[in-house]
Amino acid sequence: MTFNGMLNVILSQLAKDLNKMLNVIATICSSVFLIFAFIAPGFADEHFPFLAEVSKESVNVRAGPNTNFEKIDKLNKGVQVVVLGRSYEWYKIQPLPTTKSYIRSDYLSIIKGGSIAVVLGDNVNVRCQARSEAASLGEVKKGTLVKVLEAVGETGKVQKTGNLGWCRLTPVAGTAAWIHQDFLKEISADVPASLLIQEIKEPPAVIPADSLKVIPSGVSPWVSMRGTVEALVQPIQGNVHYEIVLDNKSVFYLQDIPQISFFCNTVVDVEGAIIPDPQKKFMYPLLHINKIALVL
Repeated sequence: MTFNGMLNVILSQLAKDLNKMLNVIATICSSVFLIFAFIAPGFADEHFPFLAEVSKESVNVRAGPNTNFEKIDKLNKGVQVVVLGRSYEWYKIQPLPTTKSYIRSDYLSIIKGGSIAVVLGDNVNVRCQARSEAASLGEVKKGTLVKVLEAVGETGKVQKTGNLGWCRLTPVAGTAAWIHQDFLKEISADVPASLLIQEIKEPPAVIPADSLKVIPSGVSPWVSMRGTVEALVQPIQGNVHYEIVLDNKSVFYLQDIPQISFFCNTVVDVEGAIIPDPQKKFMYPLLHINKIALVL
């Protein structure tokens, strides 16, 4: 066989191989297109954030969008969460008040009487446990303000003295957790502002009365109290997400106000009025807040 003949045979075979490869690529592209044609309509209708409800009991919350990530919380049926986005079959949610968050103490400088700290490093990880190997819930930038609940050691146990190493925080804006889509159902496209974690711009030691709601008619005379603000596991009637627990263990529900989430897990002084509940809808008295101040 001549050289030109051999060259023609080689070129002919290459052309056949190339044609087969192009057919395979076309088949793959068609399959991908069909997959997205079926899946995309369901995703296209989603708008974030939205309010969802846990649809089953004992649902695991994870640090990332698959089962290889650490379990960081467990939620019961009926608990409401704010959904921020999705990654395939996993919903990205805002951390709940029960979700633990940690930053190494050498990346923080404590201010404001020990309850507020400023982040010293850039792109500092907020972790789900008090150890460097724990999964990250997100990163915070230098200068970010965070609220400190307690100093803890490497094991996560509270200690009074010594080199503690870590600080446990309230949930930090920009961090997230994950739940599989099978365990959530959307209940509202509108998310109350009081449920969103806001960046701490200037720690509001006091919320002025003129920024609060109009006092409802028929309320009791003003009362004042000191106690710890705690988040309710199950919100009440859509506008009650927090309660205050006094030193004598008395409990009052708190009507939602702007920035109330800032005071979660802190001691506050509150002035307000008891809203009448003649039909006994609430387990505890409901307090309309006129003034709330952080106890430093």
